[in-house]
Amino acid sequence: MKQFDITYFSGPNAECIVKEEVVADIAAAGITLCQIWYDTETNKQAIRLLKKYGLRALIVEERITAARKGEMEAIDEVVRTVVDDYKEFDNIEGWDIWDEPNTEDFPMIAKIVEAFRRYAPEQETVINLFPDYAPVEALKDTDYASHLKHFVETVHPDFISYDHYPFMGRKLPGMKEEMDEIEDEKERLVRLAAKREYNRGDFFGNLKSVREAGLKNQLEQMMIALLTEHGDYRNLTLPEIRWQINMCLAYGFHRVSYFTYGLPSVDMDFWKWDNAMINWTGEKYQHYYDVQTVNREIYDIGKLLFTGKSDAVFHIGTDEAAGEPFAGYGAIKEVDGEQGVIGFFDNGYVYLVNYNYLEERTFTITSEKELLGYEDGQFVSLGPVCTVTLPAGGAKLFHMLPVRVG
Repeated sequence: MKQFDITYFSGPNAECIVKEEVVADIAAAGITLCQIWYDTETNKQAIRLLKKYGLRALIVEERITAARKGEMEAIDEVVRTVVDDYKEFDNIEGWDIWDEPNTEDFPMIAKIVEAFRRYAPEQETVINLFPDYAPVEALKDTDYASHLKHFVETVHPDFISYDHYPFMGRKLPGMKEEMDEIEDEKERLVRLAAKREYNRGDFFGNLKSVREAGLKNQLEQMMIALLTEHGDYRNLTLPEIRWQINMCLAYGFHRVSYFTYGLPSVDMDFWKWDNAMINWTGEKYQHYYDVQTVNREIYDIGKLLFTGKSDAVFHIGTDEAAGEPFAGYGAIKEVDGEQGVIGFFDNGYVYLVNYNYLEERTFTITSEKELLGYEDGQFVSLGPVCTVTLPAGGAKLFHMLPVRVG
């Protein structure tokens, strides 16, 4: 990754993405990197519009998607042709080549990645992995840890990306579809994993496993956060959206993404899509303004954290099994409060997040060094002991200076 980016999975439809007002809205929402997933000519029209608004593209190319189903020997020529076809553009960040592959797909993905590195070495390749609640039948591996390990060892990716949607409990008529009626096996397993009536309890376990795999293999990380109401996933509040993104930053992730920007379909099938950022005609939902608010809160912070690497992450007064309790780290000796997550970075930054997405929480931090707090675009002195109140799902960035003597 070259910089901190905010992106999405599944953008406006083909008719909307070539409208200047739609692209202007994407930029105004605080998105910096756009998934472009249409036919080749629509892709090119969209990339030109993105350029006008300072946006960059991640391309899903139909020829690459088709080549995935063929012989490995044909991949090299397809990739060479595709890269050459887009050579006029200088705002292509990379190529989005596979969503939620299983372990058996990894050799083909490795071949595609290798070809792109040969013909477009300055551009990245994106492969988005399953979450850890995907069944082993979908992973086609013994467990999630093995799936991650085989991905890194076989594909040698540019970074690790995955999606994880924790907020359940949506109730709509006609949603109890029989899973054995779904012909496509991958779709059946994805729908099966989505069918719960309560919040998932493995959000932090997945954050931890991807963070650790990234650090071990010197790979940056990205998570696609839940946004759009669908299936059993409920309509989120602003604090729930904020909470997901801030947790990714606390765990040291260098890119965040939203699922979705536009409604993926007008069909009211099993998923019954609703409340994305925009609808099928480009009109804004409330979530457009929610995401815009969150992006304005975190973009400058994300850029600062991007310059460092995650050193440690701790939980304060939570009951998360995957969260290591805080007992002092570095210069910070104590954090008095409950329901928090605190991330430490090797460039001196500390990011404290309110674990509670329903209520504000107050924390008092005691440090051996003077604390600087990030407020209104600058750091201000808070002293070695400070008290902060964070809104539901909210966060604050700190930096430390040596304590003044005399």
